[in-house]
Parts: sequence; C-alpha cells; structure tokens
Amino acid sequence: MPTLEGSLLVKGTPEDLFWFSQDYTQRLHWDNYLAVARLEHGATQAAKGVEAYCESKKGIGMTVRYISFHPPTQVAMEMTQGPWVFQKFSGSWRFKAEEKELTRVYFRYNFQVKFGKVGALVLTPIIRWLLQADISNRLRYFKDAVETGRIKA
Repeated sequence: MPTLEGSLLVKGTPEDLFWFSQDYTQRLHWDNYLAVARLEHGATQAAKGVEAYCESKKGIGMTVRYISFHPPTQVAMEMTQGPWVFQKFSGSWRFKAEEKELTRVYFRYNFQVKFGKVGALVLTPIIRWLLQADISNRLRYFKDAVETGRIKA
C-alpha cells in the first residue's frame, strides 16, 4: 500500500496546531481543497471513533473514522466510504516540536486502489501524483492560515 507524506515547519506549538487542524468549524477557512467538512452523527469535536465527511470542490466525497487520537502529537483516520477507485484509504497528521514556537507538521496518506494488479499498475502512479500534490497544498494552506494570522490557531 503506497504511503505518501509531506511536512513543513509551522510557527506555533504542537498543542495549538493539533487542535486547529482538527477543528471542523475552521476547516473551510483554510483548506482551499474542500467545499464540505463536517463531523457526523452529532459529534462536536474530533475524537477516536468519530466520523467526519469531507468533499472536495470537485464533488469527490469521503467519510472517515478517527482510529487514533493522541493530542497534541498524532491523529489518524481511515475511509469508511469514499471514491470508487479506493479499496483502502487512510490519513494522518503528526506534530513534533522542533524549536521554540516551531513545530514540524506531517501530513500522510496511505491508499490501495481497486482492480488488482492492473488497477495498481495503471491507477496508482496517477493517484500518487494527485495525492502528493494534495498533501503539499494542504500543508501550505494550513501554514499560511496560521502564520498570516487570518485564522487563529
């Protein structure tokens, strides 16, 4: 299963950045990829076992369940429903203090496409390229929102 990851140094503490990244009331203010971001089933805060639904501006939606939730260092989720192309999909955020008020923020995806070996040979390189761009963009959107002060972490 391919694993893709990116990271950036962001001004802020792991605690502040962790909670900001998982705040669905703020998500659409900084994540320019998304048109919809919400917690499901009446949840008001992300936590282990909580489901969330996100939909891109292109109309591609995915429901995920939080499978790991360890403030302020790590959170992970896995797809429960999503695009037809994925057999499996998961993602995570990690936060590691580097220097005073600087945190290394990691964003990771793991995925497996459907359609066996043929699907893997044909689709995986394309999806890898698209998802790596998504990782880079999301990290940049996150960093810009926090560091420009447009949104308070």
